[in-house]
Amino acid sequence: MKVHGDYHGKGYAHIEGLIPPEVAKVFLNRLKTDMERVRLPLTSFAQSSVILNKSAIEISGHQYRPMIPFLWGLTPIMSELTGRELLPTYNYFRIYREGDVCKVHSDRAACEHSLSLALGYSDDKVWNFEIGTDRLDRIAPITDDFGDADYASIAMQPGDAVLYKGVHYRHGRVSPNPNRWSAHMFLHWVDREGAYKGEAFDKQELIPDRVEFAL
Repeated sequence: MKVHGDYHGKGYAHIEGLIPPEVAKVFLNRLKTDMERVRLPLTSFAQSSVILNKSAIEISGHQYRPMIPFLWGLTPIMSELTGRELLPTYNYFRIYREGDVCKVHSDRAACEHSLSLALGYSDDKVWNFEIGTDRLDRIAPITDDFGDADYASIAMQPGDAVLYKGVHYRHGRVSPNPNRWSAHMFLHWVDREGAYKGEAFDKQELIPDRVEFAL
């Protein structure tokens, strides 16, 4: 694993080889196999969003549990890279299709520390992730591009990722996807004692003071 960039200074860092590409391939195959086994077509997960130019296939970790170990398992590494004690919020998987774009936007509070992980490209054509260089103090309006603002463009091979501050920096993919499809996982965390700590586990799981078992 190689890390490029000044995460706290510029709001993002490029992580080469966060996971082995073989793991990315096996995850995609496992997802495909599991959906076929229960006769649930991926197209049934197609969703529209204001940040997309057309619907995309989107599956959350709560819908497909094998995704959760990625989120929890990467938490110590993300804590080390950010220099913060982090707690996970949520993650999801998305398949973009040919011609798709992701409009320029900033994220909600649960995405204080975010990770865009490239899993696979059908035609092996890298589709860059783009992020603005100006820090935000509030949620920005959604736009088709960065306008006159400066931004960085990061190329990711399968297994690579971009760690970025989703709340404070605009980001997206403004060039149309050159592949028939591309697969990505998005993972999010918050500072354990930070301003957004109440977003931990995406408010879907309460953390009890104590757990008791009847044995």
